[in-house]
Amino acid sequence: MNRSGLVLLAFAFLPQALAQPRPLFESHSAGLGGGKMDISIRETERRPRASVLDIDVRQIGSSVGSSFFILCSVRKLDRARGGTGHIVKLDDTPGRGQMLIGFLKSADEPPGNTDPAFAAAGSKAQVIELEQFGAICDPMM
Repeated sequence: MNRSGLVLLAFAFLPQALAQPRPLFESHSAGLGGGKMDISIRETERRPRASVLDIDVRQIGSSVGSSFFILCSVRKLDRARGGTGHIVKLDDTPGRGQMLIGFLKSADEPPGNTDPAFAAAGSKAQVIELEQFGAICDPMM
């Protein structure tokens, strides 16, 4: 195909490329933990101040390593969304194998400000200061 044909082909796909939604966050443990851990985290829904994550654990590896992989992935998502390093989370919400993460403006902000599910959950909504794990997460991710 000549150069003008390639240009026309590129323009034919341009509207589709521009219409594609911004990709949601994904994190995979492949290559981490000596290959014994196989976990995928996919952001399946992006709300204004919250995200729904699907967590697929195919092989856990060590429980500590797996927990830190999930925690560090959430920290990376928080940074990608311009977060402050403070989140609130609910496990198995909205469904089994999912996690609802709310992005707080500060550690003392009411969790319900990020999503009504956190207000409804009361004390089940766990607030986490993510930057305290920087020394562990930065080399891992």
